[in-house]
Amino acid sequence: MTEKNYLDDVSVLIIGFDGYKDVWDHDIELLNKYWPNRPKTYLANSILNPNYENVEIINAGPDSEWSKKVQVALNRIETPYVMLLLEDFYITDYVDNQQLESVMKMIETDGIKFYQILVQLVKQSWEKGKPYKGNKRIIIIPSNKKYGINLQAAIWNKEFLRQTVGTGNYNAWEFEVNQLGTEDYNKEKIEYLIDTRNLLNITHAVVQSKYLRSAKKKLKTMGIEIPESERAQLSKSDNFRYVLKLFMYSATPKLLVKPFKSVGRLLNVDFVTDRVKK
Repeated sequence: MTEKNYLDDVSVLIIGFDGYKDVWDHDIELLNKYWPNRPKTYLANSILNPNYENVEIINAGPDSEWSKKVQVALNRIETPYVMLLLEDFYITDYVDNQQLESVMKMIETDGIKFYQILVQLVKQSWEKGKPYKGNKRIIIIPSNKKYGINLQAAIWNKEFLRQTVGTGNYNAWEFEVNQLGTEDYNKEKIEYLIDTRNLLNITHAVVQSKYLRSAKKKLKTMGIEIPESERAQLSKSDNFRYVLKLFMYSATPKLLVKPFKSVGRLLNVDFVTDRVKK
């Protein structure tokens, strides 16, 4: 009997904004270089139809926001699990399929609904989650974790993703804000985990429509030169504000979040909750 390949049960889904076509070009170039033997891969966007090797394009329509693109893509994807990525999550080193298959086997066997595979913060939370089955690199999301479900790279149970996204047509910022107040993770059964190993070797590249300075520098060492005429990089001050925001989210106790946000606003730090309110 042929042994089951658990990677056959997951698809890679990249959600793209049509104004980021230049970002897609580099994303797919790196994807094909560092993960050529990956599961079936989809790029869901609004109306563009670029021709990329080993990537199927899904058009969700001219007025489609992030959520609509996810909904349309899920109707096309046949696998029970989806690896959901944003277009500016660049894979910058070779991916270990054997390690990923081991993860997928655990996800299926244990009935995991959400398995985060990218952690950008200094610490994932002030309230440290407990190791899952003794593995210190796999963390149980605390039941009251703010943004416990988020749009960092993650493997989702497809039907759970469909249920979580719902039927509205809204942007990615709204999705994360909509998760506030729904914290009730892993109380009855452990179904939400975080893997701290960066299994896809992702470098987050773009913030506020501009390249992070560290990402652009890293890409240059890899032979990918991004001219300012293609897409600018963050100024040093904006880059500092972004790093400060990450630090505030990751190293600030809950009681101090509001005061720290007030200080951040004085420094013109951009917060997702403020953006959605506008």
